[in-house]
Amino acid sequence: MNQVVRTVVFLSLTMLLTWPTAGMLTPANGADWPQKDITLIVPYAAGGGYDVVARATAPHIEKHLPQKANVVVKNVPGAGGKIGFMEMVRSKTDGYTIAVLDSADVAVLQVSGQLEGVDILKLSWLGRLDKLPDLLTVSAKSGFKAPNDMKSRPVRFAGIGPGVTFRSAVIAKGLGVDARFISYDGTSPASIATMQGDIDAFVVNWVSATRMVDTSEGKLVPMFVAASERVPQIKDIPCVKDLGVTVEESVLGYAHILVGPANLPAEVKKLWEDVLNKTFADREWADQMNKAKYPPSPLTGEKLTEGVAQTLKATEGLKEIITGLGIK
Repeated sequence: MNQVVRTVVFLSLTMLLTWPTAGMLTPANGADWPQKDITLIVPYAAGGGYDVVARATAPHIEKHLPQKANVVVKNVPGAGGKIGFMEMVRSKTDGYTIAVLDSADVAVLQVSGQLEGVDILKLSWLGRLDKLPDLLTVSAKSGFKAPNDMKSRPVRFAGIGPGVTFRSAVIAKGLGVDARFISYDGTSPASIATMQGDIDAFVVNWVSATRMVDTSEGKLVPMFVAASERVPQIKDIPCVKDLGVTVEESVLGYAHILVGPANLPAEVKKLWEDVLNKTFADREWADQMNKAKYPPSPLTGEKLTEGVAQTLKATEGLKEIITGLGIK
């Protein structure tokens, strides 16, 4: 009997001594998080849009963290963003590794079976930084002045990865165009090819597109924004509604979204959303995004996750386009 009592006392003391320490070490403890630097993965090379918005945002996240820590931007390019994406997915679920992604791009990867069983709906979508509709540009040498000029004709489109190629195909379908895709390794070589007339049309987000148009000396011509409303910053360029064109908007354009791995503890996810809501309310962050030429369009919480779900569902409904393009 004495041995039993001694065992019970020993176990009780052990629990009392270890329980507070274990609680202090958990990343979900709001009083202590973060306890180390945070890694923000950019799944593309330095200098592109993802890199620009990540570096514009990182200092302002640091400013609003409950404890002092650095937010370190890490470029992990390769395989059209998949390598950096998978590094984030496989990271520890402690809130110290996140990535900046586009839900439309990763939806294409999931539907085409490239994500090794990952369900993007189970990821921890934390906060959207911006939302950028696509802009269809055409080569001045193509002779296309309006969408009807392209109808029922073979049109050479630039493809720069699964996401852009898929969105271009969706727009081509809405136009009734016989799209022929030629692949390029990045926005710059694709835009140069379009200016030279090697390509007839190129679809890319309006921020990148207008920069190319402005420097093309008339060789690259904007045709329309692939959305039902005009973009205020380029209000002279018509939208699809103005031209009577119907496209599946929920899979077009892209947004830079901060996301963590699946199964983040609820407390950690809540801490992240609180930090991002403070960041998004910070005028200095908005000024920095505008300075970088990426107008902010912040979003968190259920509306963000609902939007991701809608994008995935719409992409699944267009699986025949993905299959036809040979994306795999």
